[in-house]
Amino acid sequence: MSIEQPAAFRPRTITEVLRPATADEVVEIVRSGRRPLHPISTGYNWGLGSGLPVSDGATVLDLSGLDRVRALDLERGYAVVEPGVTQGALAELLRGTPRIFNLTTSSLRTSIIGNSLERGVGVHRARAEDLVGLEVVLADGRREHVGWWPGTSAVPRPHGLGPTLTHLFTQSSFAVVTAAVVGLLPRPEEVRVLPFTFAGDDLADAVDVLRSWTEQRLIPPTTKVYNPVAAQLDGYLAHVCLSGAGEVVEALSSVLLGAARHSPLVAAPPADEVVRATYAGDPDPADTWFQRRTMGCPAERIDAELGLLMFLPIVPFSGEAVTLTEKLIRDCCPSTPAVTVNVLDSDAVDHVIALGFPAGDPSAVIEARETLDRLHQAFAAQGFLAYRRDVDRPGAATALQARIGQALDPDGVFAPGRYAAGG
Repeated sequence: MSIEQPAAFRPRTITEVLRPATADEVVEIVRSGRRPLHPISTGYNWGLGSGLPVSDGATVLDLSGLDRVRALDLERGYAVVEPGVTQGALAELLRGTPRIFNLTTSSLRTSIIGNSLERGVGVHRARAEDLVGLEVVLADGRREHVGWWPGTSAVPRPHGLGPTLTHLFTQSSFAVVTAAVVGLLPRPEEVRVLPFTFAGDDLADAVDVLRSWTEQRLIPPTTKVYNPVAAQLDGYLAHVCLSGAGEVVEALSSVLLGAARHSPLVAAPPADEVVRATYAGDPDPADTWFQRRTMGCPAERIDAELGLLMFLPIVPFSGEAVTLTEKLIRDCCPSTPAVTVNVLDSDAVDHVIALGFPAGDPSAVIEARETLDRLHQAFAAQGFLAYRRDVDRPGAATALQARIGQALDPDGVFAPGRYAAGG
């Protein structure tokens, strides 16, 4: 009945932990009268609460035992996966095939469904864009398919006729998701990651150059920018990924390297194979890139040894805005944390601000919580809101969200979530 209690968050009282192995068992649990139920995938939602529910008294529904890839169609480009299927498992299954999956830079042990429902960010696109359809168990125990599902039509498309309901169940607590159809990407002929460095004084100009390149479609909206702490360099590091036909990659590389000579961006030595392989969809069993980002801590020791709090705001894609966020971070944080800036499109970027500390140090826990409070307040004052919430800061439901929640779950079978508490 125990579940990991991250030191960074207020401990929760948990009634019990149930670990079903099939979707049918999930249906039985939902119909059993236990409530409220708090579903988790693998519980690796680090920095936002891991597997903790928002409130005390919930029964945790651990879905990691639902770990089957139910279907894989390389021709039409989709896989049907259960919540316990990790991104590493699917990527390994696709190794050497004409398709790849949109990996993130997190651990290969993380759940595809869990991160997609959170609207996480992959190296090629937002994870919510990977979702084609969902299998959900509603509060009355009915199992339903929303979006596209194999057998409904020949072409896997997330938008069918009429209202599309798939994203009613992302960042919500309206149902248990027991499977998802996720889209697969064509394996590119060539993948090349161009690293560029720049000095802190050039941050605004460098970001504006990257935005211009993105607007003009010289580069895809997948660039990642690392601050000096995250890059482990004296300056900033940007990874620009080019992929596709070899001639196109070569031509674009030449254009970008030429354009960089007239900008603050300095071409650096090629990215190492671990970075390139992640963009190419090939998993690294050693989790090398992930461990670099977590100060060498492997996935299984996070929360036990490494305390982690995450702050993930969305800001405008402009040099002025990103420079302002750097100032806010300096003003709020006793020491500079690791920060990754993910380009979402030509107008917006997100920030992944990781506050790491020794999990067994009570004073460090208090300092990290106070720092996170300051970050939320300072960024909100500028209108830069977090797009993912943690268990200690759940959002309030809008009136419409509350009405939908009441209609789908009138008896409160599911525990309030982090995005529409009380909905």
